[in-house]
Order: sequence, then structure tokens, then C-alpha cells
Amino acid sequence: MKKSDLLSKHIAPSAGKRAEAEPEITNMMLDPRYLRQSSSLIQDALQKGFDVLQLANGDIVTTGTKTVVYQYAWDQEKGKLIKTKSEGNRKSRKVTVEEDEDVDSEDA
Repeated sequence: MKKSDLLSKHIAPSAGKRAEAEPEITNMMLDPRYLRQSSSLIQDALQKGFDVLQLANGDIVTTGTKTVVYQYAWDQEKGKLIKTKSEGNRKSRKVTVEEDEDVDSEDA
């Protein structure tokens, strides 16, 4: 038996497996449900500033960081630092805006 005969036998089965997997991936990429969900997920991740990688098999990988802010104030009576609400907190901003609106409406 020649070496070329052995190589051709080993290459042929793997080529057949690859041909079977490609239509499955192609079908997934053409599926409207996959397109809708993946495009929405990718768009949301990009808007948040994440890096997005869509792999050849259809998997999507997103990476990013989230900034967390903690603010501490010195409590003279207790003699220690105490965590307080930061001004960067979105919920506290909404409360501040609502309080400002209430004050404005009372003045009117």
C-alpha cells in the first residue's frame, strides 16, 4: 500500500463531515428568528460599548466592562467612613429630577 492511498482515505471522511455541517450553519444564518435575535443582541451590546465577535458557527461573544461608583463620607460621630449614594446613580438622578419638579410646581 502506498502512503498516498492512506492519506486519501483519511482526508475523505473529514471532508464529508465538513460538508454536512455547513448546510446546518447556513440554514441557521438564514433563519429569521436567529437573524432577529442576533442582530438585536449585537446592537444592544454595541450601544453599551461592548466588543462583539460573531463566530463562524453562529455563536456570539460580547465583552465589556461596567463602571461601578461608590462614594463614602466621613461620619464624625461614629468615627468611620460610611457608604453614601453617589450622584452618578441613575435612580438618584430620577429622584432629584422629580423633587425639582415638585418644588417648581409648588412655586407656581
